[in-house]
Amino acid sequence: MDTLNPILPANRVDRASPVADRSLAARQLADCIRLEEETQGHPAPTPDADAVAIRGGGDFWQRVVRRAAALPQAPTRRQQLAALRASLRAVTLLVLLLAAVSGAAVASTALAAHRPASLPLVLIAVVGINLLSLLLWLLLQLSGWRVGAGMQAGSSLHRAGAWLAARAAPGLHLDDIALRVVAGGAQGRWFAATLVHGAWLAFALSAFLTLAILLSLRAYALSWETTLLDAHALATWADTLSWAPALLGAPSTSHLPLIPVGDADAHRGWAAWLLVAVFAYGVVPRLLMLALSAAALWRAQARVGRDAQAPGYARLRARLLPDHRALGIVDAAPPASPPADAAPPVASTALRGPVAALSLEYDGDDRSLPTLADVRWQWLGSIDDVGALERMTTALRQRPPDQLAILLRATATPDRGLERSIAALAHSVEGRAAVLLLDGPRLQARGDDIAAQRLADWRALAMRAGARLGVTVAPPLDPATRSPTGSAP
Repeated sequence: MDTLNPILPANRVDRASPVADRSLAARQLADCIRLEEETQGHPAPTPDADAVAIRGGGDFWQRVVRRAAALPQAPTRRQQLAALRASLRAVTLLVLLLAAVSGAAVASTALAAHRPASLPLVLIAVVGINLLSLLLWLLLQLSGWRVGAGMQAGSSLHRAGAWLAARAAPGLHLDDIALRVVAGGAQGRWFAATLVHGAWLAFALSAFLTLAILLSLRAYALSWETTLLDAHALATWADTLSWAPALLGAPSTSHLPLIPVGDADAHRGWAAWLLVAVFAYGVVPRLLMLALSAAALWRAQARVGRDAQAPGYARLRARLLPDHRALGIVDAAPPASPPADAAPPVASTALRGPVAALSLEYDGDDRSLPTLADVRWQWLGSIDDVGALERMTTALRQRPPDQLAILLRATATPDRGLERSIAALAHSVEGRAAVLLLDGPRLQARGDDIAAQRLADWRALAMRAGARLGVTVAPPLDPATRSPTGSAP
């Protein structure tokens, strides 16, 4: 008989299944599907996609990603997300390019605005607005920018992304869901911060390189010219502004004249000081803020598609991570005909004389033995696990009895597990074994047709297992006449 293996652990991994894509694009697609289903109020019934996710195995998030990729709307959503990401990349490149051009223009203009060039004016023009905007950003962070201005930045990214993506791919019909996934929440806020710091870093680097090139190719007179401040106040300002450049190795201002008229060495010293000051006040702070913002953006992107508190994911857990699932028939049924080397059953299955008896897969004892004419029982014990079966077959091979009765319940299912056990016992006694069915009246109470079919199944099983003494029913049962026969031929 074919049997089923209905229970399979849900975390079983099918090694032949494809591995779920854990990239940001795949998780953004899963989050898009989650928001879409939350808008509808419940996850859509998707048995095919659920089956693909479960068959692939893995943890819950892998199954979520695999299910999203298998949905019918996945190709369209994937195109929308790709268009938005391309638009944001275009915005980033455009902003960085404009910032670099602006930095070069400001540096060259400030350096050539006066002759001699005013060091305070050049420094303020190149790094003043940069530092002022950085301080403003830090103050906004401390005053709750994440709640207020951050949401405004996210909305601006939404609008910019929608505008650019609509022109890059006008046939995609973008909705707010894709925009929220790509440029919304913490991901959008930290992308805006990264973009701002990256733009100012490009501005500062471009200004620094422009100053380095111009000061290397042309001769500029540099001074600390002033109208209101006296020499002492001017020296104090120069020493104060030299604190950060001194950390990077800039020459000390105490050895440089504030107004180096005609002194080429002094001009070179102040030019080196200016370059280090621009790097210290313009490049380094923005580089640090860019690194912090990029790390926060990476963390925000790592959480995309992995919000365990989101209702859309919580509703999918029972579907994608079930406790068990039906596997179906796990192997083919044995052939209906008996094995070629099995001996045919004898005509009579009556047990006579000394008979060794044991119970199989139920708690029997010597009181379970039926009273049969001309039978003297020898109780061997009960078999209820593989170890007991192995010990019993070993003992039977060492001292095989003339006849062996294997006691089973008539209502039990004659499956392949019982067949293998009966075959092992019958082989141990060279086929001199009989299957003795108990609780015949209980089987008969299920109906004549059911009883007849069950007895036929037991006979077929005993034949395949090589039990040459066949099947005996006790108490007597004949499904055709219900007359006491002592055996079922």
